[in-house]
Amino acid sequence: MENLIPPIMFMLIIGGVSGYLAGHLVKRVSGMALTLGVFAFIVIALAYTGNLDLNFEAITANISNFFGIIAPLGILALVSSVPFVASFVAGLFVGFRRH
Repeated sequence: MENLIPPIMFMLIIGGVSGYLAGHLVKRVSGMALTLGVFAFIVIALAYTGNLDLNFEAITANISNFFGIIAPLGILALVSSVPFVASFVAGLFVGFRRH
């Protein structure tokens, strides 16, 4: 039992700190959401009118391939490191509400 305490504490500390930083980052980026939305709208409008050539099939294939690889790994990591995920979520809420 004594050998389990340091790794669990390490995961709790790392998860809390990284969650706090992620929450702070989410709060900063959410302030720029309107700007990012306008930029995305302009790019989509340019692609729709034909002034910008985007290969939507390749973009969709790459995104589905990415999530096809990440999804099983994410579920495995979630199940195997519950203390890290719990402290990350707690840190995320504290970081988002802090400033």
